[in-house]
Amino acid sequence: MKNKKAFEVRSLVVSFVVIAISEIFFLLDVSADIFHIDIAAPWIDHNVLEFVSTVALAFALLVIGWQIRRLLREHREARASIQVASGELLAVIYAKFDAWELTPSEREIALLLIKGLSVREISEIRDTRPGTVKSQSSAVYQKAGVKGRNELAAYFVEDLLAGENILPMPTVFPKPGSHPGDL
Repeated sequence: MKNKKAFEVRSLVVSFVVIAISEIFFLLDVSADIFHIDIAAPWIDHNVLEFVSTVALAFALLVIGWQIRRLLREHREARASIQVASGELLAVIYAKFDAWELTPSEREIALLLIKGLSVREISEIRDTRPGTVKSQSSAVYQKAGVKGRNELAAYFVEDLLAGENILPMPTVFPKPGSHPGDL
């Protein structure tokens, strides 16, 4: 995988260099034509230089087109994965809401709380008073067995990250009362 990425980067760099050199050649060629300057190279025919430069540009365009196509495919795959993960997380959230026996209003409040909206923002979205939102939020927290918005959101983040080793596990555990530098 690492070699593949290195090859892809190298191919883009080479394509860029080819395009830059061809651009310089064609810029000089056109400038010479406009100002009637003869800059012919005695060691190679001018038409051969134009042909080589044109073929090199075509090659660079093919490489760049291939890279764009690959990037678009990766983008589609990543979006599909995100949609699947998002749908699975939402299914987990709804299952918990069912287990907690939340009312439809409490479900809506809970989702908005998990998204991080404030009581004021939720009351504006739902066209209700902030006191109503606070009351329903309290009911959600009580049914979920959490103390507040942060614990509610953390509950689902914990489920989302379950089984993932986020932090490297120490191979040597410190003795009680020791400092991290004592290892």
